[in-house]
Amino acid sequence: MLSNAIPARNSVAAVLRVPRILLLCLQESRPSVQVVFLLRFSAAYLLAGPAVSGSGVFLTAGGAWVAATAYTYLVNGVHDAPEDRVNGNGRPVSRGDLPVRDARRVARGLVGVALLLAAVSGVGWLLPLVGAHLLCGYAYSAPRIALKRSTPTAVAAVLVLGGLTFAAGWVSGGAGAGGGTVLAFGTVMTLWMGAVGALVKDLSDLRGDAAAGRRTALVVWGERRARAVCAVNPLAVALPFLLVALFRIPLLILPALFLTTGAVATAVLTLRTSSDQPRRISRLPYRAFMVTQYAACSALLLAALLR
Repeated sequence: MLSNAIPARNSVAAVLRVPRILLLCLQESRPSVQVVFLLRFSAAYLLAGPAVSGSGVFLTAGGAWVAATAYTYLVNGVHDAPEDRVNGNGRPVSRGDLPVRDARRVARGLVGVALLLAAVSGVGWLLPLVGAHLLCGYAYSAPRIALKRSTPTAVAAVLVLGGLTFAAGWVSGGAGAGGGTVLAFGTVMTLWMGAVGALVKDLSDLRGDAAAGRRTALVVWGERRARAVCAVNPLAVALPFLLVALFRIPLLILPALFLTTGAVATAVLTLRTSSDQPRRISRLPYRAFMVTQYAACSALLLAALLR
């Protein structure tokens, strides 16, 4: 009787462990980033077609994109664990709460979910776009390729991931008359990711990146020069966009105002912080970058719904 009870107890424990593993994987995949990707996808989707029709398509296509994005960041968390421990960012893999084996299993499951949802969504171009998203996400972190290792390749990968997201939302929404607005907004927000986010995210991680042998702008250029570039780039992206919105695309005026305000905040915080300060302070430029994305994308979503 006792010998039969032990396997049963182990089986129950294994089942109860699954929700915890999934929750830790969600934390590792950075929910704040997942929401931003979904906002980008949703904005392009709404601009491409009617806001009310096609909810089933939105759920399947959007679900495919969320799964693919979660895979990208979960795999990144697995491969970034050594430098994450040095930088002290406290994510589940780096602090030892999420076993790498379990994270890899969930990541493989996310690949299957992403491809399956894309296949059943009925959107012709979505499956190859999801495939490209998964491949780029893998290449960003995989040890033999590791596009994350240097700033140029990391920026290129981020630009591809951003562009694919807006393209996927647009085709899922029917690729309708809003193509020009999607192109303008998608281009600017993709540049915001690549020319701003891909750089400022490293400002708080100098020690870990150097220890891992990564050739980021901060490591290669030195902190003073890297911060100067990180302060200029947000304004170089936001100000031309504001002019385009004011004189050519009125629907984008509110997002452009949010982006410009966030660009100023990101630039100021970049110049007023340093990598040797506590993480809660050195991380402020990246947080300003993220909040700006939320604000700009949410403003466009609201404008698309109210148009």
